[in-house]
Amino acid sequence: MRLRRRFAVAVLSLSLLAACSEEASAPRLADESSSGSSPDVVAAGADDAPRLADESSSGGGFVSVAAGAGHWCGLRLDGSIRCWGYNYAGQASPPDGEFVAVDAGRAHTCGLHVDGDVECWGISGTPPSDQFGSLDAGLYGGCGLRVDGTARCWGDNSDGRASPPGGVFAAVAAGWSHSCGLRVGGQVECWGRDWDSQASPPDDEFASVSLGYRYSCGLRTGGAVECWGTDDLGLTSPPSGEFAVVDAGSGHACGLRTDGTLQCWGGNTAGEASPPDGEFVAVSAGSGLSCGLRPSGELECWGDNRGGSASPASRDKFTSIDAGSSHSCGLRADGAVVCWGLDWDGQASPPGGQFAAVATGFSQSCGLRTDGTLQCWGDDEHGQAPDGEFASVSLGGSSACGLRVSGAIKCWGSDSVETRAPPGGVFAAVAVGLWAHFCGLGTDGALQCWGDDEHGQASPPDGVFASVSLGDENSCGLRTGGTIECWGNTDHGLALPPDGAFAAIALGASHACALRDDGVIRCWGSDDYGQASPPDDVFAAVAVGHSHSCGMRLDGTVQCWGSDRSGQASPPSDKPSPTNWTEPAPPPMVH
Repeated sequence: MRLRRRFAVAVLSLSLLAACSEEASAPRLADESSSGSSPDVVAAGADDAPRLADESSSGGGFVSVAAGAGHWCGLRLDGSIRCWGYNYAGQASPPDGEFVAVDAGRAHTCGLHVDGDVECWGISGTPPSDQFGSLDAGLYGGCGLRVDGTARCWGDNSDGRASPPGGVFAAVAAGWSHSCGLRVGGQVECWGRDWDSQASPPDDEFASVSLGYRYSCGLRTGGAVECWGTDDLGLTSPPSGEFAVVDAGSGHACGLRTDGTLQCWGGNTAGEASPPDGEFVAVSAGSGLSCGLRPSGELECWGDNRGGSASPASRDKFTSIDAGSSHSCGLRADGAVVCWGLDWDGQASPPGGQFAAVATGFSQSCGLRTDGTLQCWGDDEHGQAPDGEFASVSLGGSSACGLRVSGAIKCWGSDSVETRAPPGGVFAAVAVGLWAHFCGLGTDGALQCWGDDEHGQASPPDGVFASVSLGDENSCGLRTGGTIECWGNTDHGLALPPDGAFAAIALGASHACALRDDGVIRCWGSDDYGQASPPDDVFAAVAVGHSHSCGMRLDGTVQCWGSDRSGQASPPSDKPSPTNWTEPAPPPMVH
């Protein structure tokens, strides 16, 4: 969870907001570029997710950054918004258009258009049709400052948090359960829930105000920070000194000093209150994660990396990819394996060294070394990988199989020996389903399947195939002519693949994707998270997980789509991620 930003005493005009430049070298109040802005979208992939700013970045550098509860957004120089992190409610999928500010709440994001209209996406109340000069997003809703200086709030109005008093304000801020406005004279006035005195500001003169969960912080006109409300984790005990900006997150706060350095305080479970050294021009504190904006327009994040929130760019180059249940792995050109997403059992923490191939399962991953030996990491539910040389490996929910260089199949895992015992003979490939069925592709192109056959998933049709892929209770084969044939459970429409000629196929739990000869990806089946809605682009490979999908472009970059709750659809940056935090559940609801 997190809350918002900072507000200057003077209300800046839209023209000034639109004119913000990344060239500013001195710290400035955050609302010189956007009132309460914070980045949060995401995770569609290399082109749609925010990049680290450089001269070649599409749209140039960033001018502001905003933090939500596990998702982030950045405002580019060209006025477009790019987001990354959690996207289960669409909070990280911003609309097109030109904006002058952006801010993020728990499961929604709001942007301020150049014409003063506010547009929100995700789970939020509907903002009023009005002309605003600034905005700030709260729990489920937000507040905006009209161009005439009056405040207007929308969304959840529990305890009156969306019912501001009348009169003229210089800035307005929305919190989890309370809201505050900064009067033109510098006094702070708050409304809403006041269980920890978070809505009872001191009678003093302030230059800006920012609200967290059950606490508030204000920047005095002299640059000192004062906070009030709950003092859990030392939240109302800010450091001394002179600051230009203060930003209150859920359980920690950060301040931008006048010399451009950052200092944070409060909870530091994932390193969110341990900012990097160097100069910044803006800062945003979220839920277990913080981001800062460098003078160059580059974004740098630290702390909890659930949902890929701290990985705003995806520019790594890969030679192959594979998608597991809630994590993904890619093989780089130098032979190193890189993984991202859920890492509860270490399945996204590969060992070092060079590999020739990588495969992912439910909570385990395996790599094929260049000498043909297998090395696996993550949950040992599959058991120890057997010794010897292998040509390929396939992982399912609780079993794994490898194809030896001799063409024999060797399987291991927690399923019964009878269930996973492969037939004898020489094979060209082997595939493992999510639970308990298996298929081997003979050197003559015929399929032999075994294991659970309740829905006919282990009863392949006759004929010659070029490859085979297995899902939960479904199987699909790619004919040598490029057509797809599927069998097994008919739920979700998985038995009805698209027509046409394809080069590759991949199955997940309830959806499938195939790569056409022309490089276009077509998906079918369940699309609850957008996992069956690939981008319109040209790819060289496709991989499918439980409820997400990934494609590798011709240049080796990876783009993923679908569920990103554990960061499995957020390929890593070419800079190291700060923390691979593990628990994927979204932040709890605060009432």
